[in-house]
Amino acid sequence: MKTNKSILFLAIISIAGTILFASCFRNKNNATLDANIEQHNKDANEYKSELDQTDNDINNALKDIPTFGKTDDATSILSSPLCGCTIDSTDIANKILYFNFDGLTPCFSPSVTRSGQIKVQLTSGNYWKDAGSVLTETFTNYKITRLSDNKSIMFNGVKTLENINGNDWWGFALSTSSFKYRERAFNIDVTFDNNQQAVWNSARTTEWSYNTVPGSPSIKQIIFDADGDTSLNGFNTVDSWGTNRFGSPFTTYYNTSVNSNTYCGLWRFNSGELVHHVDNTDFTLTLGVDQNGNPSSLNCAYGFKVEWSNGNNHYDVVLSY
Repeated sequence: MKTNKSILFLAIISIAGTILFASCFRNKNNATLDANIEQHNKDANEYKSELDQTDNDINNALKDIPTFGKTDDATSILSSPLCGCTIDSTDIANKILYFNFDGLTPCFSPSVTRSGQIKVQLTSGNYWKDAGSVLTETFTNYKITRLSDNKSIMFNGVKTLENINGNDWWGFALSTSSFKYRERAFNIDVTFDNNQQAVWNSARTTEWSYNTVPGSPSIKQIIFDADGDTSLNGFNTVDSWGTNRFGSPFTTYYNTSVNSNTYCGLWRFNSGELVHHVDNTDFTLTLGVDQNGNPSSLNCAYGFKVEWSNGNNHYDVVLSY
């Protein structure tokens, strides 16, 4: 089997699309979700998907740069392979790069533009490809704008990414090893297009593996798993917490890790359960269900179920991906 590392890195894309509160749903109890809760959940998904995309892009660039531990056979480059971005390497002797986004070039589908800067520094370890190495990413007015409706999200703050397993590409291709990363972000200032603001923190682990599709051994897929990685506010396996755009405190934690793959689409989760605790109310999301809200027996699930309570009343809706 021929393994192209650039293709694999590009395949490890963010969990894109707004999976929460889609327009197509089955509402068993004639319940409706509060508009602020609906928006919070959309924001939670957008925060994660955009920063996952950014991590993927940075990985894709660093694999070509010897100072960070070049891992492919391409000619050494310091010009950026990333859409709408140039890399300032004037401080590379200190293992620092500046990713500058032009705010003009349409990228991805659906199309977005990106502006601002991300400073990337290898703050621990000799090379990023090594197990235990740590990248520190500093966001300065890093803004993603969706061209279809001009909606935007902007980040200011610092996060770290630890390479837990190391990047063993040959082992990954043979399905004997995986890529695993630990993220930490504290007090990220998030600004939306209407100038509403939020403060976001995150602590999670993500793991990427490579295997065959069940029942179709000739088809390969990349498998994604994520889990919360800290304890906070009386909850374990906490993924994120902070204050949302409406001034409400929130904590998101996982009851079970979430799982998806490239065969069905990384944003179409096959399994997992997470809880958004907002204003002392729990909204539980069960991922990978059929149209009746039961765990799907198919390779690719229909959608996910949201459950919450109001007094003695329990509500749930089934939403499609």
